[in-house]
Amino acid sequence: MEHGRPGMGMGPSPQEMMMEKMFELLGDDQKKILMKRMIDGKIMMKEGMIKHLEWKIETMKMVKKMIDEC
Repeated sequence: MEHGRPGMGMGPSPQEMMMEKMFELLGDDQKKILMKRMIDGKIMMKEGMIKHLEWKIETMKMVKKMIDEC
């Protein structure tokens, strides 16, 4: 498993080292809960990005319509 940023030739980042240490200390049930929460967080972030892009698209369409009407 490669650590750090791709192509940078560095070792694991501090965040990766902390996560590895946390996983060593957690029980199986706690690991499962943590993974589900991490996945939920990523899903919410992606949904937020989609909503933002939809808003940008609607705004651009409104601007285009305003320009067409001029």
